[in-house]
Amino acid sequence: MRIKPKVAIITPGTFPIPSPRSSSVETVVDMLTKALQTDVEFTIFGKKTRELPSSEKRGNITYHRYVYREWTRYLTKISSALSKLKPDIIQIENRPNFIPLIRKIFPRTQILLSLHSTKFISTSHIAKEELISCLQQVDKIIVNSHFLKNHLIHQTGCESAKIFINHLGVDTNQFQSKWSTNQMSESKKVAQQLNLEGRKILLFVGRLRKIKGVEKILRAMPAIIQAVPDTLLVIAGSAFYGSDRKTNYVERMYRLAKEFPNHVRFLSYIPHDEIHVWFKAADIVLVPSIGHEAFGLVNVEAMACGVPVIATNIGGMPEVIDHGNTGYLINTENLEAELAKYVIHLLNNPNILKQLGINSVNRVYENFTWEKSTSRLYQLYNQI
Repeated sequence: MRIKPKVAIITPGTFPIPSPRSSSVETVVDMLTKALQTDVEFTIFGKKTRELPSSEKRGNITYHRYVYREWTRYLTKISSALSKLKPDIIQIENRPNFIPLIRKIFPRTQILLSLHSTKFISTSHIAKEELISCLQQVDKIIVNSHFLKNHLIHQTGCESAKIFINHLGVDTNQFQSKWSTNQMSESKKVAQQLNLEGRKILLFVGRLRKIKGVEKILRAMPAIIQAVPDTLLVIAGSAFYGSDRKTNYVERMYRLAKEFPNHVRFLSYIPHDEIHVWFKAADIVLVPSIGHEAFGLVNVEAMACGVPVIATNIGGMPEVIDHGNTGYLINTENLEAELAKYVIHLLNNPNILKQLGINSVNRVYENFTWEKSTSRLYQLYNQI
């Protein structure tokens, strides 16, 4: 009988898990652990909220939750539970600064760092020397793209063999192709229910922050509206996860949108378990990030629904989007003009739009499913 690896996962403590109102870090942990729970004994540590108990078991996954006020106190509580648990592997999610404290208490345990973005390895969050020291204390580093691996090596000199690439995936039960026979009529129903009939839908999903490039879309809209007058831009998201609180930047986006009020609709934060409904209604999904996103889960989720993605040619985006075959990659230097050009091209050529959508679905099934991600992760656990 094969002995299951015993894996403890420490989430950042910023958002609860599992929860539809968490960030992409918790979403990825939730999807991977649920898929692997029959083969791996998981214990997940996270944030305590009123809605969730301090400890519980769901399926084969055990959850322990603690009030988060300060990260060292949070880790101290987790360490006490880890001492009793005695896991084979401790996996730290997206917080390299957690590593030294955990390594000090567990000097002989295999420790993994799972990195989701460049944010918490940037000098604004951790000094370069401290980061290098943290990385030297882990056994493996999991990243979600070749871009993130190369960025890490360039920034820290980390040895390549220590870094394990595991592209993220899509729940193909939730995100289904709008072009399949059983989904085409469903897409029409969705458009009716959302009052989107007769409109060409551009969809942005994400946090309303400057780095996400929302302003660039709004500045490209006049040219798009002139060429395709029935275009509607749907902006789904807010400045903060699970909150509708408006920042000065968000207020500026609302003022920009007032210049063409019949062509922009703002939606509040949409829980992850509901977002596929909007993908079904969309013609094109826009991801005009001006920061170096490591992967961008929204890309593959839109593609799984058969929606072409127009995204900036930076970060991990080129690893996901096949330019001219599943969508288009645009340059940040000429972002607004190229965005308008490709949007107009696709909206005026529905057959090309459909073919790119179908190609997108095929690319997802070939490369970006949770089954493929979990298979790679399981092999890593057994290897170490």
